[in-house]
Amino acid sequence: MIDFLQSSDAVDRAMLAMEEIGQYLRELVQQRRGNPRDDLVSALIAAEERGDHLTEEEMLANIVLLLGAGHETTANLIGNGLLALINNRSELEALRKDRELIRGTVEECLRYDSPVQVTARRTVEEVTVKGLNIPKDSHVIVLIGACNRDPAQFDEPDKFMIARRDNDHLTFGGGTHYCLGANLARAEGQIAIDAIVQRFPRIDLAASGVEYRDLFNLRGLKSLPVTLA
Repeated sequence: MIDFLQSSDAVDRAMLAMEEIGQYLRELVQQRRGNPRDDLVSALIAAEERGDHLTEEEMLANIVLLLGAGHETTANLIGNGLLALINNRSELEALRKDRELIRGTVEECLRYDSPVQVTARRTVEEVTVKGLNIPKDSHVIVLIGACNRDPAQFDEPDKFMIARRDNDHLTFGGGTHYCLGANLARAEGQIAIDAIVQRFPRIDLAASGVEYRDLFNLRGLKSLPVTLA
C-alpha cells in the first residue's frame, strides 16, 4: 500500500480511471432517464422522480459504492472462504453433507479471513475504551481482522468452525455505517461457495502456496489455483 501511494504513475492511472468511470456513469444515467430499464440506475432515477431526491453526484456516489462493494470484497470473500475450506477438510466435508450449513459457513468465512481488514471512524463524542480516552472528533482506525479473532468474544478464535454459534463478527461494521451491501454479499457468497462445493467432489490446491494482493485494507488472493474432480 505504501509503495502504491508513493508511485505517481499508479496515482495518475487511478485518477484517470476515476474520471473515465465517472463519465461513463453520467452518460448511462442520461440514457436511463430517456429509456428506463429494469436495473439499478433506472430504480434510482425513479426514486428521485417520486420525491426521494438524489442529486446527480449522490446518484453516482451510490452507484460507484454498490459497484465496488459488490465486486472486490465479495470476490475476496469467495476466494478466502474456499481456501479456508480446502485447508480444513473436515469442515468442507461437513458442508458437502449438509447444505443447511452454508449460512454458517459464509459467516465463519467472513469472520475467519475478513475480506475487509481495516475501517475508520470519527468519534462524535468523547469515549473511553479499556481505559484509553479518545477525545471527540478523533479519527479511529479499527482493525476488523483482529476484532474477529478476539478470544474475549470468540471461543477458539483461530479455529475455522462452520457451525460456530453466536458468530457476531464485525466484518460489515456496525451502526449507521453498517455495510449497505451486506445482504447481497452474503447471498453471493452462499450461492457461489455452495455451488462449487456441491458440484465438485474433490477440491485441492494446485500449487504449494497462494499469494495475496498487496493491499492495506482489503485481504484477497491474487488467484486460487485448484484442481477439481
